[in-house]
Amino acid sequence: MRLYSRTGDVSVVTHPVHGKIKPAADGGFDLPDDLAGLLHGSAHGGVRQWETAIERQNRLISEEHARRQSPEALYEAVSRLVAAAEADAKAPAGK
Repeated sequence: MRLYSRTGDVSVVTHPVHGKIKPAADGGFDLPDDLAGLLHGSAHGGVRQWETAIERQNRLISEEHARRQSPEALYEAVSRLVAAAEADAKAPAGK
């Protein structure tokens, strides 16, 4: 089963029986079912630490949808664009 770390900072999974498992190009780990079941059920502070591809896709879509629906997020993005444009306008030419 392929699992993805929700923290994004896992470079290798080490297990005494299965050894070291490195992530695939997309960041997912192809894990044996017994190890995947153990990791998939783990949580820290009530937040699951591992997710399947479908769970990951659903979470990313939900986050993107919420971001697009939020006036605060839109205002923040526009503010960053304006600040970047102002910084470019103040920068000396040729640099």
